[in-house]
Amino acid sequence: MSKIFTIAITLFGVASCNTRPAEQILFSSSIAGNSDIYIMNADGSDKRQITTSSLEEWGPVWISSQEISFLRQEDSGIARISLNLKTGIEKEIDHPAECILDDKNMVYSSTGGQGLFVCNGNIFLWNGSSSKSITEGLEGVANYPAWISGGNKITFTSNHEGSNNVYAFDLESVELVNLTKSDANDERGDVSRDGNYLVFSSDRFEKGNQDILLLDLSSGKLEKLVESPGMELIARWSSDGGSVYFGSNKDGNWEIYAYSLNTKKTTRLTSNEAFDGDPRVY
Repeated sequence: MSKIFTIAITLFGVASCNTRPAEQILFSSSIAGNSDIYIMNADGSDKRQITTSSLEEWGPVWISSQEISFLRQEDSGIARISLNLKTGIEKEIDHPAECILDDKNMVYSSTGGQGLFVCNGNIFLWNGSSSKSITEGLEGVANYPAWISGGNKITFTSNHEGSNNVYAFDLESVELVNLTKSDANDERGDVSRDGNYLVFSSDRFEKGNQDILLLDLSSGKLEKLVESPGMELIARWSSDGGSVYFGSNKDGNWEIYAYSLNTKKTTRLTSNEAFDGDPRVY
């Protein structure tokens, strides 16, 4: 383990957990001609357009059950916006001091008060007022951070061992664990809320073509969930662990799909000629 991970990191305090409503999916779409933010039910029903401006808006994430954040292109640059879904009130949020977030937004912990973001190839942990790098001791590029349920562990992708792999990092013990251990391009991991399974994208079975894989973290059993001639990316768990949501261009353009672990069937949740992607589940 790199020297940086032998140094204790002060764990920031967190707030109490929000009450979880019926599952909803936040995503971006260009169906209206430019990129806007949308929300829909877990089965793809009741799609609602959240932003309607002529500006480009992308990178939606949940802050809480009633508040989201996204990125917006403006004349002066890229702004971070928070939006209260109940009141419709927007406000601009400061970018982190380390850099402007221009591709992916900050990802907030479900317990509140903390965030993860990428800056110059490192993962940063934010506590509401300040932030610190947790990967600067690794020689490589770190990307795609995600929270593991409970708020004291995260996953991210890093190539510091030669190829992209998915790692788990414990914010309290500062232990770093390689979860995927492969020479292929393993990336964008998400751990189920019971902590038992990891879904991620990988080209292990066809170089250059990412599929969705499922890894049993206890037994090490690996299963290919979704494959196609197209690309499958950004797999994210449902709250009950029964489904995985992901993006794919297998039908000619990027759409959002759901895979049921019970029925082994894939359902297309969006259907238009525009881009639909980056699903975020709450």
